[in-house]
Amino acid sequence: MPFFFIIHPTADNAFPFFKFHKYLFSKDGIIINPHIFMTPLIETNWELFDEKENVDFKQMNGWISEGKSLINRLENKYGTINLEVLNEEETEYSDKELGFERVKGNLRKVFLKAQKNIVYAESFFSSKVYKKFPKFKRLANEPLGKYLFNNPLISKKETYVAKYSLRNNKYLGRKCIYDLDGERFFVVEVFLFHE
Repeated sequence: MPFFFIIHPTADNAFPFFKFHKYLFSKDGIIINPHIFMTPLIETNWELFDEKENVDFKQMNGWISEGKSLINRLENKYGTINLEVLNEEETEYSDKELGFERVKGNLRKVFLKAQKNIVYAESFFSSKVYKKFPKFKRLANEPLGKYLFNNPLISKKETYVAKYSLRNNKYLGRKCIYDLDGERFFVVEVFLFHE
């Protein structure tokens, strides 16, 4: 029995794409992930964080070096913070800072929101990591900090920084490398504000 799908054109005629569930289709049938239009894009390579060297966004040093729950600090600044999951999937991923290529694991992308998007975040847990801590295989809409700062086996090893852009605005992102009982994973957070 054949399947039929209803595809609706987007409201913005400037973009010849069509909506289909979580994806966009061009008029040529090319699948385009809509998140590329709403999430920040990295513009520079990751560099180890050094407060003395970080001169372009010096006012953000306190956020980059924050070692406790980011949501708690954001709530002190913005009020109630909500978590919007953009995507969470089992995939293969390569990462220079972790030193691996095409490793299978769980990649999650989220926004932390108040009245607007405050932080864009990504996390990746290899299968070796979530075998040690199964919850990291599927976080859904739970905040990562709920587990990150309450597990004595997890420790932060390095922090990197990079510049991002979104709608012609420039932002700073951090990439924290964590160790869980000998296996490493990363958390990226892009701060969509300037302190």
